[in-house]
Amino acid sequence: MEEIKCEICNKKFKTSESLAQHKQASHANEKKVGKINTKKYFILAALIIAVILISYTFYARANKPGAYDDFAKCLTEKGVVIYGNDFCQYTNKQVNMFGNSKKYLNYVKCAENEALCDSKGVDITPTWEINGKMYEQVQGLKWDVVVVSEIKNF
Repeated sequence: MEEIKCEICNKKFKTSESLAQHKQASHANEKKVGKINTKKYFILAALIIAVILISYTFYARANKPGAYDDFAKCLTEKGVVIYGNDFCQYTNKQVNMFGNSKKYLNYVKCAENEALCDSKGVDITPTWEINGKMYEQVQGLKWDVVVVSEIKNF
């Protein structure tokens, strides 16, 4: 009589019926050890790498020095203030002209500082205050000679 061996645990049985009962009782809930699905791991790894690269790109771009860093710092050092509101499209247009350099502007949000804006007579946003004079509406980054000379003399 030939012995039959369980390929999972190597136990020996005399009949195939015994082996079948053994497998059903002992190994029914065990998963078969098979091939590792390398395709799934490769796709998962590729997705993780892509997310890391995209995140790094956005991080590097956000922390890149702005083209107008020196100009924005100079405006702030000279006491130049821009009054505006985040919900105002014109204020956003003005502030976004500075790109990453906008963080150096002395920007007062009128929605959060109503009393200050009212005391300064700010009716339109954006409004720039330069040397005590108010300049309403969006200003180009190449302001006219009068405004630039006032900043220099301030």
